[in-house]
Amino acid sequence: MDHSTNWTNDDAGGLCWVSDPTQAYIEAVFKGISGNIATVETVQGQTMEIDIQAPLAGPSRKQKEPPRRLLQRVPVESIALNGVEDMDNLPSLHEASILSNVDLRFRMDKIYTNSGPILIAMNPFKWLPIYGEEVIKSYHNRPYGSQAPHCFMEAEDAYQQLIKTQLNQAVVICGESGAGKTETTKLMLQYLSVISKRYEGGSAADGMTMGEKIVESNPLMEAFGNAKTLRNNNSSRFGKFTALHYSPQHTITGCHITNLLLEKARIVHQAEGERNFHIFYQLQAGAAAKYGLDGGATSQEYTKVCTTVSDMNDAEEYGLTVKSMKAVDIADAEIDSVMKIVAGVLQLGNVKFTNSDNSAVDGASSGALNAAAGMLGVSASKLQHALVHRVREIAGEAPVASPNNQEQSVHLRDATSKSVYSKLFDWLVTRINMTLDVDSASNPKFIGILDIFGFEDMRVNGFEQLFINTTNEMLQKVFNDIIFKKEEEEYNREQIVWDKTVFPDNDPCIHMLTKRPIGLLPYLDSECQRGMAASEGEALVRKFNQSHGNHKFYEVCGPASVWRRKDGKRTQNEDFLVHHFAGPIIYTVSDFIDKNRDALYGHVHDVLSESTNPLVASLYPQRTEEDNVASSKMTVGNRFLGQLQQLVGMLRASETRFVRCIKTNETFSPSVVDKTSVLRQLVCSGVMAALEVRRAGFPSRMLFTEFVREFRCFSGKPPYPSNDKDLTAKMMKHPSVAGRVTEAQYRLGTTKLFMQADVLYTLQSIKNKAIEPYVRRLQRWWIKNQGQIQQHKLKRGTYMIARLTEKAKTEGVHHVAFVQKILAAADAARLTAAGNLNRENVSALLDLCETAEANVDKAVQQKAEAYRIRAEILGVLDGFSARLEAVKAEAATLYNPEAKALLTSECDAAEMALTSCREEQTAAANAWDQAVMADTGEQTGGLRRAATRANLYASASKVKMGNASAQEQAAARDGRMAEAKSMVPPLEELCARLLEEKRLMDAARAQYADAIDQASYRLDTIPVDQYIMFGITNVSDAVAEARMGIDQAHKMLNSMDPEGFKAAVKYAAEAVEKAIHKAIHESSRMQAMSDLDEGDKVLRDVYEMAATENVLEVPGFQGLCSSAQQDIANARAQCMIPDVHTLQASVETALSSVEACHDAYQHNFVAKRRADRDKFNAVKNMWEGKANDNPEVPSANRRASGSGKALFKVKAAAMPELPTAAEKGQLFKREQKAPVFSAAAPSSLPDVSGLSGGGAAEVEPIPAAEFHTHVDGEGRVLEDVTDADRASDMEYVAKMAEAGSLGEWIDANGLSSYKEQICSYAAELHDLVEMTDEDVDELISESAMPKLAGRRLKKAISELAGAQVSRPVGDSNLGVSENAPGIAMEPPQYVLEELNEAPPAPTEEEYEADYAAAAAVAPPAAPSPYSFADDTPSSVADAAPAFDATEEPVAATGISSKFSDAAKVIVVNDDFTKYVETVGSDGDTAIGYRNTGPKPFSLTIDFGASTNTMVKEHEGNATPSDLRVTQVVQPNGMMVVVVGAADLAAGTYQYKMSMEGESL
Repeated sequence: MDHSTNWTNDDAGGLCWVSDPTQAYIEAVFKGISGNIATVETVQGQTMEIDIQAPLAGPSRKQKEPPRRLLQRVPVESIALNGVEDMDNLPSLHEASILSNVDLRFRMDKIYTNSGPILIAMNPFKWLPIYGEEVIKSYHNRPYGSQAPHCFMEAEDAYQQLIKTQLNQAVVICGESGAGKTETTKLMLQYLSVISKRYEGGSAADGMTMGEKIVESNPLMEAFGNAKTLRNNNSSRFGKFTALHYSPQHTITGCHITNLLLEKARIVHQAEGERNFHIFYQLQAGAAAKYGLDGGATSQEYTKVCTTVSDMNDAEEYGLTVKSMKAVDIADAEIDSVMKIVAGVLQLGNVKFTNSDNSAVDGASSGALNAAAGMLGVSASKLQHALVHRVREIAGEAPVASPNNQEQSVHLRDATSKSVYSKLFDWLVTRINMTLDVDSASNPKFIGILDIFGFEDMRVNGFEQLFINTTNEMLQKVFNDIIFKKEEEEYNREQIVWDKTVFPDNDPCIHMLTKRPIGLLPYLDSECQRGMAASEGEALVRKFNQSHGNHKFYEVCGPASVWRRKDGKRTQNEDFLVHHFAGPIIYTVSDFIDKNRDALYGHVHDVLSESTNPLVASLYPQRTEEDNVASSKMTVGNRFLGQLQQLVGMLRASETRFVRCIKTNETFSPSVVDKTSVLRQLVCSGVMAALEVRRAGFPSRMLFTEFVREFRCFSGKPPYPSNDKDLTAKMMKHPSVAGRVTEAQYRLGTTKLFMQADVLYTLQSIKNKAIEPYVRRLQRWWIKNQGQIQQHKLKRGTYMIARLTEKAKTEGVHHVAFVQKILAAADAARLTAAGNLNRENVSALLDLCETAEANVDKAVQQKAEAYRIRAEILGVLDGFSARLEAVKAEAATLYNPEAKALLTSECDAAEMALTSCREEQTAAANAWDQAVMADTGEQTGGLRRAATRANLYASASKVKMGNASAQEQAAARDGRMAEAKSMVPPLEELCARLLEEKRLMDAARAQYADAIDQASYRLDTIPVDQYIMFGITNVSDAVAEARMGIDQAHKMLNSMDPEGFKAAVKYAAEAVEKAIHKAIHESSRMQAMSDLDEGDKVLRDVYEMAATENVLEVPGFQGLCSSAQQDIANARAQCMIPDVHTLQASVETALSSVEACHDAYQHNFVAKRRADRDKFNAVKNMWEGKANDNPEVPSANRRASGSGKALFKVKAAAMPELPTAAEKGQLFKREQKAPVFSAAAPSSLPDVSGLSGGGAAEVEPIPAAEFHTHVDGEGRVLEDVTDADRASDMEYVAKMAEAGSLGEWIDANGLSSYKEQICSYAAELHDLVEMTDEDVDELISESAMPKLAGRRLKKAISELAGAQVSRPVGDSNLGVSENAPGIAMEPPQYVLEELNEAPPAPTEEEYEADYAAAAAVAPPAAPSPYSFADDTPSSVADAAPAFDATEEPVAATGISSKFSDAAKVIVVNDDFTKYVETVGSDGDTAIGYRNTGPKPFSLTIDFGASTNTMVKEHEGNATPSDLRVTQVVQPNGMMVVVVGAADLAAGTYQYKMSMEGESL
């Protein structure tokens, strides 16, 4: 990873690079660092804070974008001005420096840059004068690296290495579509052809050399194999390996072309904005009448999607294609046959079929059928019969024919078209090879150039993309092996210790794609052998998933996966993903089996084999049985993998070099660099990794023998070591060397000296300085000895004239007048000096040469300035044109047709003026290029595109003005440009006014549309189905009427009549309010009846219990009941009154009366029970007294010992006091017996006064709380926003606002201990909403959360608005619901059970303790220590909160050391969980109470007076007592007590919890 973390405050003020998602890297200044946060300021003045540790952490699945990275920036003046040609020489090697270097050079029109053995070629999307004859001369016979990087230099190096080593050479040209691979291939072929021609002498019999024929074959291959795509106007839709054969005399003697995987699907289908192969359009533009193609490309089924390409004249291109066919010796008759086949394919695409199971050719397309049959030379009737039938051929049996339906007929028609065109393309390649591959040698040496399609990631990637990308994976493997592993092998072989870099290895991906038997492509072949049982689509993907689902380069897709298609939609079950070297690509399986079989039905083959067209008949020879067997086994995958393996083997057997073409932008714009895209291509192509390897190691290497011979001057004085390695070591320690080259900068291998990038240059400099005095002395001696000083000066002047002439041509300034004049004068002086050699003439010659050199340099500078001015002017014009395009785009959205027409016409006029100015300025500025074009335009390999040539030769009439001077012409041009520019601002102002009127109308319509939506939303809140279930029909009738009003209002909104849609909306709103009022009244009436029925039932229960307990005898109680009964009757009478509020008040009054009766009953009942208790205590005291007086009387004390026997066992507790209002709970079970419905207040309607049909006026804004307009970025109302969506959105926003930030939400839900883990998965609350159950389970697992914490997390997420997580199983709002019915109080009963045997008697200490405890709470009159106190709690069941009896125990691991996984866990409610488990050998029980809520609570456990030693242990921070334990339990904390087994069985206890003063 390119990222630096070694930053300190001492670096403040230093320069750095900051990564950026839109600009790749930004220049910045380091300001300081605090902790891990570094502060930088960009050159734009923006201050950023960057976490320098964030890039080192693992990627988070919820990251919106990668964390920013910091890199050091080393400013070098020479690099900042011109960049470096070889990036091995960059002082700092990382992504930012590499990107900055190629960007700088590109903007200076230096599109080529070396990266060690890789040439990087940036596509300029414009013509550059760097490919002419003089440039070719400047690279020929020059050592590699002596000239600026160029594709010519790579071709020259391959040529020189072929001569020197006699090994085959190869150049692999790769890059994505539109990067310039095809043009680079043609330029290299042009260079090799021109070089070869010099040695051939141009003696070819037909006037063309072999090299020229090869170059001339390019238009033919492009016409039949290239097409316009969305990313490239001239994209190669096939792979091509061109092998140039060389003779021992180093001339081209032949050529062999191998084609790979033509994209046949393009013949019958093209994506929107793409074209078919060029030849289809060329034929229709150049010879339509001859071949019966009327109506143009738009009338043909196979070419109607897109018909034109900018800067391409199809008629002219047709002529070039025919010329190219003749250049490779294709006869006129063959050309005619080829064009007939192309026309036949076009006509075949126009054949339509009837829509039936037994389809036939549609009568309207019978003409197309006859035309297609005529061009293909077959019978129309036989062709028709073949297309509408399918024939199954089974070995040994007669063929079986059956009719096709329409879809099958269309499929067979397209399959026929693809088959015919594909075979024609193969024939053309074979025919070209027949002309070019004429070398008599059996195994000639060659230079091969591979032009291969780049990685493709289309909107929908199918069968073709899978094969294209597999090819690129294989080539990337070759690249890795040659560039990377070759380095490592070299170091290992030479035993050099170096900083090894991890090499990218895509072997596993290649094996997954191609290795038998279960690689994707072999698997596809095996499926093809299954015939009709072959799997396709989703079924085939399932098999892929089973075989490779766990492979690291494969991903299973589908609606539930995280992967998305390029259009943002979820992937489907027929999708799968492959992690290619260039990135992840999603493939959609569709017709993979049919495309892989690529077999034409035999009966169609038989029809074509009978063709009278000799070429068609040769493409489809008569079938044999062996052919049938072979064709059934040969698939596209088989053929392709065979070709690919052969190609890879050829590359590995050759010396291979690489050219990486880079697409600079997606808009084909010159001088524009999309840095993010360029950086991605550099990384994916392996350029970055190759640079790192070479920079980390020692890229310069020399054999010891060569080094000693080259640098003998460093050997010093004798004695000399006996071997070259030791001598090299001695030479590197020479004082002159050791002072400038450290030992860390070189390594001694076993046979070579390894040096860092700049060491060899340093050694050369030291050597030159050391031997310079001796060289000069030798030169002086030589000149003096010869006596030819003047002759030497004459030669120097002659050389300077030749060099300056070549420089002027190379730089494109040789046509400048003063350059031509001074060079002519210098050449004349040369002739004079040669005729009369004396000092004066020679001195004059040299003076003129110096003047000429200055003039040439001046012309070059003036040309550069002219280029700069041209770029600046055209940039300004482009800016105005862009503003004008924006105005035209806005004009297209206007409603008023007159305003739209006016604005469009004015924009057209302004656009014509700007275009005219552009042509004038271009023509004037192109004066520097016209002469170069004149030299190169007609040469072999010159520009072929007429549009480019025409651009440079702009109309002279727009530049010249009679006899006006150059200054006057320039002033006139500037005036016209100023006038054209001045036309744009008024149009922008006019457009702004019209758009404001449109905006006002849109606002009014949007507000009324929102009013309708609000009314519709309010109407949808009425549960009509529930009303119907309850038998209420008048509500549904009102809703239907309101719905009709809403529909009518929606229709009126489409009109331009403001008053009309205002009235419609008002009517709809009133109808909705009527329906809502009726629904509210009916709901309230039915609910009131239900509540009164419940109140009547409770009143009867109270009356019956009062009668049972003799409470009716209490004075006034019966009157109270009668009053409640009357209130119920009065409330029932109110149900027929429309006033809802009066009805609800009557119901509440009646229920309050019933509740008063219940309270009176409870009060009297408790008083009666107290009297009963007093009687019981008296009897008990009597028995205690008798037991004390007479030992024979059994004691009532249950712990008495001795001979006494316990008489009674008291099971009931003392009566509680009257419950408080908070403790009583709800008396009535008010179940919902009517539809639940309540409506918000209606919204007011907007004012439309002042609006007219033709425009709009400002309207009053609608309060945000009442209206929520859903519009897109341009103000248009979104029609697909449903009412349910709006309700969900409002609810979501409210809940999100209530929940607060992510951190607050975590703290509020008691998950603070896991905040770091949760934040690593989510950046905000909305990210939690998108999580699925699997995501939460993964988070719980990685965070090592206990099960209860995990359940709490899952429950909290499920409660968020819109959450996808399901609620934990068994989790609910436990405890008593607020709507639960009141529980009738059962009178306590004192059950006296006779004991079989007396319990053991208490000890003296126990007796005294019991007595003291009882006395502290007993009434004063009670003599016994065991009298029951009023505040003694009842049973555990009565005191504890209720819980769900169906709750399953869960493991208590990690809760407390007292509990194991077997502990029973009871989730009492959201804040409170109870744990119970037997511990110890005595059967003691541990009881734990855990705080699972967000806040601390206080817990008190009171065991009362029933025992003396219940609490044995206590875990907590409070001091335990015998009978009462109190502790504050923090969130996720726990309170644990251990109770004896016997004590727990015999005793009762209660617990009380409170949180922030509120009792739980």
